[in-house]
Amino acid sequence: MLRLVFSAAVGTLIGGAIAVLVGPPGAGIWVLAIALPVGILSLVSMRLGASGLASTAVSQEDLIRARAEDRLGVARIEAVRQTGTQINDQPLCEIDVTVQPRRGAGYATTVRTVVPLVELSSLQAGAIRRVAVLIDGGPEFGFVDGEVSAAEIGDLVVPPRGSVPTLVWPKAMRVVSGARRGPLLGIGPRGRMLRGILFLVVALVAAGAVVAPYTRAVIMTVQAAQEGRFGVDLRRPDELAVAAKALEDEIGHDRIVTVLIRPDFIRVEAPVTLGRTETDVWMYRGGVVEHTGAASSQPELAAEQFVWKDIALPKVWSLLSDASTESGLGIDDASVLVTRGTDSDIDSETFGEPVAAPEMRFSLRTEYKDSSFRVNADGSGELVAP
Repeated sequence: MLRLVFSAAVGTLIGGAIAVLVGPPGAGIWVLAIALPVGILSLVSMRLGASGLASTAVSQEDLIRARAEDRLGVARIEAVRQTGTQINDQPLCEIDVTVQPRRGAGYATTVRTVVPLVELSSLQAGAIRRVAVLIDGGPEFGFVDGEVSAAEIGDLVVPPRGSVPTLVWPKAMRVVSGARRGPLLGIGPRGRMLRGILFLVVALVAAGAVVAPYTRAVIMTVQAAQEGRFGVDLRRPDELAVAAKALEDEIGHDRIVTVLIRPDFIRVEAPVTLGRTETDVWMYRGGVVEHTGAASSQPELAAEQFVWKDIALPKVWSLLSDASTESGLGIDDASVLVTRGTDSDIDSETFGEPVAAPEMRFSLRTEYKDSSFRVNADGSGELVAP
């Protein structure tokens, strides 16, 4: 089970790292914050379990079974060595013991276990402890000094360590109801390939679950990399088309009031309900559309709205390129703003209102120079430097 948890944590870390790279600001951070300690703890537990970490505690059920099956006994502490590892600020120790059960032959063994600091004094070399042997033939045992009386032990004598066989404490095994139980998936060479496939599948599923909300961003990032570009630029035709479709789907209709196109995000003001003027803000960034609430400036007329089809989205990048060629300035991080133009007919009832044909406006600049441009949103006409 720990290996499955570790595989899931690794997959989650990979997914979180991808989300941080391609998603909106803050994406994946909480995932990394959770998955990293889980992965570390599960790895440490796996390593300790594989190294033979055991417990010398005995449950009431195990003690009752040991009494019924006459598996009580005594043990002499031969040596205690601290390994230098601590778990929850308690030392991990290797304890050499010689055990003599009431029934059966004595044996020597070494157990690796966490020893609370307050109990170290009771584990001095030569100390005699009462134990319950957890399985016939051992070596698994647990200390039961306060729960077993002297009468139950009798006059048992622990033989010299060199006169009894040494039994190795089984690694990655535990005793349940008087029988050994290994890991659910096993640890031996048999079935190793199938286990590896299972762990890989678990990691991929975990990574996929984290990355799923940012699928669009992942796909666009991969496509950009195939074109030799590092990262997505939402002003380019393919990326812009995907973002616009995502925004239209999230808004629920095709009416918009303003569109701000940046390399890394697109901000749209659109009516909340078709046919009304109450306007909210939606933002596409990192493959995700976020609805941020009411726009700070509300339109007065429904005629200020236009539709996505009024914008020549495939021409945005080429128009920027044309402006760059004309001005001699780089595109860099130039943004494109799309709104309706201002009605200039002094005889019109909407004179001065933004109800004319939609326009694109953008500026190219350096620290020393800038040039602004205007063009019809449908891409028709010539670039105009206002």
